[in-house]
Amino acid sequence: MVMKIGDDTLFDLIGGRPTLDKVHKIFYDKIYKHPWIGQYFHGIQQEIIEIQQSDFMSQAMGGPAIYLGKLPIPAHRHMFISEDLFELRTQFLKEAFHEAGVSEQNQQHWLKIDQAFKKGIVKNSVSECSLRFNTDEIINVPNPIKHSA
Repeated sequence: MVMKIGDDTLFDLIGGRPTLDKVHKIFYDKIYKHPWIGQYFHGIQQEIIEIQQSDFMSQAMGGPAIYLGKLPIPAHRHMFISEDLFELRTQFLKEAFHEAGVSEQNQQHWLKIDQAFKKGIVKNSVSECSLRFNTDEIINVPNPIKHSA
């Protein structure tokens, strides 16, 4: 899935790798600080996740194809990601777009790519999760904000 708009790739239109890196730094700063979604990244170095996300989106947007990781659906199959959690993630991504100065039009194109994986990542129950490896655990983090209210 490569996003082209006219003769240009979305990668070029957003300003290339510097914009990807800026958006993902802002985005993951928000994610890692959040008491709920941040727990899904416990033990994972933030800088590595930022680089992987920029590598993945670079390729999806028509830029350099340098991503070597798992595709989003198999990478997240061991995580219970609810609709609420995915929407929180989308909210943080939109905030990062705004703070990084991504145009409204390019935000919409970017979100189209991002949302293409939603159906395969969001699950209705923990029973829909499966292990990637025998050493994996199913990750299911209750929303501490919802449960403390």
